[in-house]
Formats: sequence, structure tokens, C-alpha cells
Amino acid sequence: MKKTFLFKKTVIIMFSCFWLHLSAQNKNVMTGYVISADDKSPLAGVNIVVKGTTQGTTTDEKGFYSIPVESTSTLVFSFIG
Repeated sequence: MKKTFLFKKTVIIMFSCFWLHLSAQNKNVMTGYVISADDKSPLAGVNIVVKGTTQGTTTDEKGFYSIPVESTSTLVFSFIG
């Protein structure tokens, strides 16, 4: 009985590690700067969202952003100002 329980527990742990490994492979971190088209100055407060999700970020005072995305994701930028 103990051997069966230990075997099941080992299989579950191995499967969990394998799944985490596979899901982590498709993640990338997209980084960049958002600048004004007029004078090339950095734009702070630009909202960046992964299309179709609620995952997003905002640019800092230097226009820099960093967001984890999947390799096939589309980013949507919006700015009011």
C-alpha cells in the first residue's frame, strides 16, 4: 500500500514539473520604449495590454515598459494626453 501511494505521489510530482517546464517555454518578456512621433521624447503613462487578456503594464517616466508575453501575443498600446 505504501509503495502504491509513493508511486502515485512521484508520478504527480513528475507530471507537475514537466507541465511547468512546458508552460514556461512559451513565455518571453517583451521590453521597449515608447516615444513621441513628433519630438522623439519619452511618453510616460502609456497603457500596454496583451490583446484578449487583462494582463498589462504602463510605461515609466522614461517611456520604458516590460511585460511577460507568449510568443504569439499581440500588444495593444493606448495613451490619452
